Amino acid sequence: MEIHERRRRWLTPDALGFAAHWAWIWCVFWSNRFYDEGAALESLVLSPVSMLEPLWVLSLFSNVVAIAALLLVARVRNPLSELRSLPVEGAALTALGTLCASLVPDLVRPEAASTVYLMGAVLTGVGSATVVVLWGERLAECGPRYLARCFVAAIFLGAAAYGLLAVLPPMASQVAVAALPVVSMGIYLDQTRRRPRLPQQYLNVRVRARIPVPLVLVALFFGFSFGLMKGLMAPVGPSWIAVRDALNIVAIVAAAGAFYVTSVVYRMDFDHLTYQVALPLVAAGFLFLPLREPLSVVGTAVYQFGYQYFYLVLWAIWAVLAAREKLPAAWVCAWGLLAIQIGQLAGSLAADLGLGFLVGDGALAMLSAAVIFATLIVSLFVFSGRSASTGWGSVRPMEEEARAAEGRTLEDACDALSRRSRLTVRETDVFCLLARGRNRAFICKELVIGDETVKSHVKAIYRKLNVHSQQELINLVEEERAEG
Repeated sequence: MEIHERRRRWLTPDALGFAAHWAWIWCVFWSNRFYDEGAALESLVLSPVSMLEPLWVLSLFSNVVAIAALLLVARVRNPLSELRSLPVEGAALTALGTLCASLVPDLVRPEAASTVYLMGAVLTGVGSATVVVLWGERLAECGPRYLARCFVAAIFLGAAAYGLLAVLPPMASQVAVAALPVVSMGIYLDQTRRRPRLPQQYLNVRVRARIPVPLVLVALFFGFSFGLMKGLMAPVGPSWIAVRDALNIVAIVAAAGAFYVTSVVYRMDFDHLTYQVALPLVAAGFLFLPLREPLSVVGTAVYQFGYQYFYLVLWAIWAVLAAREKLPAAWVCAWGLLAIQIGQLAGSLAADLGLGFLVGDGALAMLSAAVIFATLIVSLFVFSGRSASTGWGSVRPMEEEARAAEGRTLEDACDALSRRSRLTVRETDVFCLLARGRNRAFICKELVIGDETVKSHVKAIYRKLNVHSQQELINLVEEERAEG
């Protein structure tokens, strides 16, 4: 069986599970089905003139704390997929939090509604942090090419699910949204159980690498800009909320399609994906800041296009960094996600505090110019220097694995396959000899083990690699060397 056929088989379940997570995010944070419940809490949580939803701020803060905790865990316990209770906990907390933030406040006594809502916001933040870090680890482990394809497919599938949920009655929609994290983690668990467990030598490798500072700074900048947009541009009049939400989903889908075209058809590297597409669109979105509806709604969609496009670029960079530096994927992804969420929280609060000082269109125009100027400065003095020094700026995500395969030795291919298929140390020894065309008699003599032991190892190797003969195994190794 060819490697690319095996990867295609994995694509659909992963894309469906990740799509369920994205549909949940859009329904909870970009849908008016979940706004009304927190309206009465704004004076308790934010400033009296605040335009931010309490659910957004509280959930985002809880998200930051939870991702930081997972980052500390991933430093010594990895991969996180081996902690089999995590997906269950993530799904349960997110589903329960969604119900507490939507349906439950209407079913309890008025004096308890605020407490239930606040608890729901915290639970959604903690649970969704677990879900997204687990998916980040899973996709990054498979390489940037697979991650990009799966991410794009998930965006399209998630948008379709969002459209279906939007036409349901409010209560039915809220119940269905609460079930999405369960669906997402159910698929994740099913896929995890289908994979062999990692041998002991690959478990709990302590991370001694330095913090990936360049990527953290980049993620912080884009997260902060998103927070500013959320606090200054996203709030619109009641008659424009539905239009804004629909345009945002369209922009996100368009960004996913644009990323796939520019990275596959035009084969842009990360620097060009950033400078020629993402940054200009982010800056263009802030041009609409001083304008009124409907132009401000269009500006939000333009910004969302640029931000989501670069969000995809960042995920692909994490996969490249994890593979090149041989770091645990969960640790790399958690750093990136933590920086993004801290930036979003800081940007949202800065925008909220700044509303009291921004009086009139002139002040908004000055802020718009300042943000655009800051974007230009960051692109000139941060991105270019950092990407050049770290080497990822010239990487083409769809070609990274093929480029890594150039000059790959038989030992490299065997090592990659043994890790991916989770062979034990002794199975790896037998596998390497089989890949060289050695027979059982030679393996017995070389490894000083009995014939029955060799038979047992060969059977386990064939099962884990999904091959049926030594020739198929050799073909698999050759394809691994050719394709990376």
